[in-house]
Amino acid sequence: MEEEFVLAVLAGLLHDVGKFAQRAGWMKGTHPEVGGEFARQFVPEDWRKGLYPVMGHHERPLQGRETKAVALADRLSAGERLPAEEEQPRQLLSIFCALTADDRQSPGKMYWPLRPLRMEEEAIFPGESPAEKVQEAYSALWEEFEPEVRRLREAHASGEHLSVYVESLFLLLQRYVWCIPSAYYRTLPDVSLYDHSRTTAGLVACLLDQEEAVLDRLLDALWKWNEARQKVASAPAPEALNTEVALLVGGDLSGVQDFIYTITARGATSALRGRSFYLQLLTEAAARFVLRRLGLPITNLLYQGGGNFFLLARPSDKDRLKEVQKELSRILLAHHEGDLYLALSSIPLTAADFYDGRISGRWEELGRELQKAKQSRFAELGSDLAGLFAPRGHGGDEERECQVCGREHPGTRKDDDTRKCPPCLSYEDLGDGLRRARCLWMSEVAPQIPADPPKVTPGGWQEVLRALGMEAGVVEKLSEVPDDGRPRWILALKDEAMRDLAPDGHTVVGRRLLVNVTPVYGKADEEWLKGLPQAQRGLLRQELPREPMGKIKPFALLEAQSTGIQRLGILRMDVDDLGKLFAKGLGKQATLSRIAALSFAVSLFFEGWVEVLAERIGKTEDGRERLYSIYSGGDDLFFVGSWDAVVELARAVRADFSRFAAGHPGVHASAGIVLVGGKYPLYQAAREAGEAEGRAKSLRWWGDGSERRKDAVCFLGQAIPWHRFGLEKCQEGMETVHTLAHRLERLTRPKGGAPKALLQMLIRLQEEYREAAEEARRRGEERNLAGEEQVRYGPWTWRGYYFLKRMSRRLKEKPDARAFVDILAERLHQDWFRSIEWIGLAARWAELLGRD
Repeated sequence: MEEEFVLAVLAGLLHDVGKFAQRAGWMKGTHPEVGGEFARQFVPEDWRKGLYPVMGHHERPLQGRETKAVALADRLSAGERLPAEEEQPRQLLSIFCALTADDRQSPGKMYWPLRPLRMEEEAIFPGESPAEKVQEAYSALWEEFEPEVRRLREAHASGEHLSVYVESLFLLLQRYVWCIPSAYYRTLPDVSLYDHSRTTAGLVACLLDQEEAVLDRLLDALWKWNEARQKVASAPAPEALNTEVALLVGGDLSGVQDFIYTITARGATSALRGRSFYLQLLTEAAARFVLRRLGLPITNLLYQGGGNFFLLARPSDKDRLKEVQKELSRILLAHHEGDLYLALSSIPLTAADFYDGRISGRWEELGRELQKAKQSRFAELGSDLAGLFAPRGHGGDEERECQVCGREHPGTRKDDDTRKCPPCLSYEDLGDGLRRARCLWMSEVAPQIPADPPKVTPGGWQEVLRALGMEAGVVEKLSEVPDDGRPRWILALKDEAMRDLAPDGHTVVGRRLLVNVTPVYGKADEEWLKGLPQAQRGLLRQELPREPMGKIKPFALLEAQSTGIQRLGILRMDVDDLGKLFAKGLGKQATLSRIAALSFAVSLFFEGWVEVLAERIGKTEDGRERLYSIYSGGDDLFFVGSWDAVVELARAVRADFSRFAAGHPGVHASAGIVLVGGKYPLYQAAREAGEAEGRAKSLRWWGDGSERRKDAVCFLGQAIPWHRFGLEKCQEGMETVHTLAHRLERLTRPKGGAPKALLQMLIRLQEEYREAAEEARRRGEERNLAGEEQVRYGPWTWRGYYFLKRMSRRLKEKPDARAFVDILAERLHQDWFRSIEWIGLAARWAELLGRD
């Protein structure tokens, strides 16, 4: 990329930085004036000459093509800012407060804390009212930011590697201005300075493709339209705004599920995390490959996660994208033999598409185009596609067959008495490295695109990334990062690792959010094993690798460390109707920067905060780790672990997601949890957890006077709304499945006072009730005329009440147990036994918790 082009993008990134400095009290003046002084003081001297647009983008008339591109990008990014009747707080309003979801609005206004981006509760959860000492908060932010930006300036004093400087500054702004509103005076402050600045910079890169006369025409049309809209809000957009100014490009990796889960139990625990993380690296490498091929900066990458990416390109890039798609397909076909495919699609964006909420519809249209592309995988390769169906391997060569993935490979060898191919061994190495990793490093190399038709002997994950032009690795110590003087990236995987990072002239430094929770065998596990019966201890030791200390725990050990029954828990969970939230949730308020803000917020939770929850919940008091993150990113997650820990994690994720989403009643997630044995095939367990999640998402239930859907969990084969399942910590009472299950488990212990027969009776009564309910559903009699669930009468009603009352009389010498059983009987009696649905589930849960 030419320096002049990159400097214009940098100007777009910094065009509103003066607002931060101004609010922090660093300097008085208009924000363009303060921004200009910021550039003079904090940008390396060799690059200041290209930053006139920072202080000139609000002048009339605008001077120069680059300044006009920044001015236009600024307006397109913001779209139509939402007016407010009075001056708003100088604090960022949660983007979730702007959403309409499930036909519901946010209950009130909640504001992000004015703090640097760190995975701390007080830093990333919104509060009900703005901070009382806003000025002090801005000043504290600036006091942390200023030395960092000075250090970055000194690191690049030589004036080399401008793109490295831009990306380091980009990550620095992410850390410090993610919580600062881009505008607040008489404007709803729901877009951060970070999201507005990055989308502005991305649009600058696209608009520089236009002739200056086109930029003049677009700016003039926007000014006239704004004047017209002040008189008539519905004034039509001028014809000039139908000019195409950008392409919205999407990439979608398919084949992910089979790639991760269709492996045998041999080496699965170490390979799983490596496979999953490799797919994240592959998505990033593919996104950067597209940017590099198109000559676009990192600011044009709007979102990356969950096997997807979205970016902005120029209208003139459309034909080049077709060639890029072919190159990507040849690489993936050669290295993955058709197992993985990256669909790449684009739609044009006109200037008018950035107004009146049209951008949401365009995003939805791109989603449909990606689905079409995924239905014709590799079709772009034409005649070269024949290689996909050619015979592979020698057929029946057992010595070459990998016992993990089942593929034949000439490099297959024995490892721990198991035959493994080079790719599987590389995923195991990557997973093993992740368990102690503190940093991710990357560097650019020349891409290695296979010839037509692609013929490559598949190697490890490193070879695939290298083909895409990237080298990468994870390290515990910075001294392990290779340094040959080429541009590179070093990204901290933990907040505390940021302290060790320092920029230099060829190194991008920053924070990478990654849920990296891997259960490692330690001293606490060794002590735990000593307390087991000899026979069980011997069986578990057979499952451990040689010299197990510090290595990833096998599933069999996670299963054995469960509370109660020994089972492995499988959790799959994602946000309900996220696509609809993006397409419809913002309505006419949708702008590019608001959509960017929403995607950033969702990924912040699932790629950042989920790790904090899993580390907190997954560790026992004696230090044993019981949760394994297979994947968490985008808007979904997949965890394996001791079954009781998995259930508690699901509850915590759902509860905290509601808090994180400003308590919006229409923003929620559903989950599926299944319990399996440690040797159960993972692909089947993953499929069953997915089916359970599907049952949760299909649930219809009555709440707040209307029929509700989703926002549920499926556990032990039964879907139930989260509010009934229980999102709070275990307390006395019986209005949630969680609290009742734990109360029943305590009461039916040997010293609890109540017999275990209580659990069996409740389970049996639920089964009878559910059989009757199923019969009513078959007859179409499950709901009354009001649409509510029909009351069902049957022998279980009086028989259950009689059994409970008789048990109560037998417990006259156990007053606590007796009182509880009486309450239980009356609770069932009051609602004609409807509550047996969740009370029976609680009894089943308690029975599992109490198993020896």
